[in-house]
Amino acid sequence: MTDLDTVLSIIENPTRRRILEALVREPHYPLQLSRELRMSQQAIMKHLKVLEENNLVRSFLMESDRGGPARKVYVPIRGFSILVDVGPGLFNVEILSRENFDIESRTDLNTQEKENIDFDLFCQKYSEMRNQIEAIDKELEELQNRRCALIEKKERILSETRELVESYIGDYEARRVIYESVKHPTLTAAQIAKALGLRDEVVEEILSAINGRG
Repeated sequence: MTDLDTVLSIIENPTRRRILEALVREPHYPLQLSRELRMSQQAIMKHLKVLEENNLVRSFLMESDRGGPARKVYVPIRGFSILVDVGPGLFNVEILSRENFDIESRTDLNTQEKENIDFDLFCQKYSEMRNQIEAIDKELEELQNRRCALIEKKERILSETRELVESYIGDYEARRVIYESVKHPTLTAAQIAKALGLRDEVVEEILSAINGRG
């Protein structure tokens, strides 16, 4: 998966976000995107090149349903979520990748097969899918509310940590080590040292002094 900084630099561009929004809906060829986004095909191709070079989309030739020459279409090949948490004592940015992003199933039906789909069945499936998405959205909202509550609780603890550390610890580097240790309890002394650019023995000495009193 493309690294976080690269993904952020790519999707900060509003045109590329609109392109991705169209591609996750269904495969598009450049002329379609040009018409939908009301931009020149040359400009669209420039953005598609960036997305393809960074493994967010891929292209392939699709046969025309009107008997014309095959056309190059683009589809997304990576699913991901970006989480950004900023609050008192808290700053966290991470990317969650979903590598099993399914794109092949979208291009399995040819024109004749699509025309032969029973309309009553279509309406039934349409209603079922809407209901399923509604249920999923409700569950996601509940999870997000739960996550927000946990983040707020974490912020309160980190704020209390900051006040406590500032009251008792005069050395700046020692405070950094303690903050990092509290924010990331599973990190070893060596990992904290690497994250902060300090020597292992410095971090070990600071943590040993605190843990020895705890």
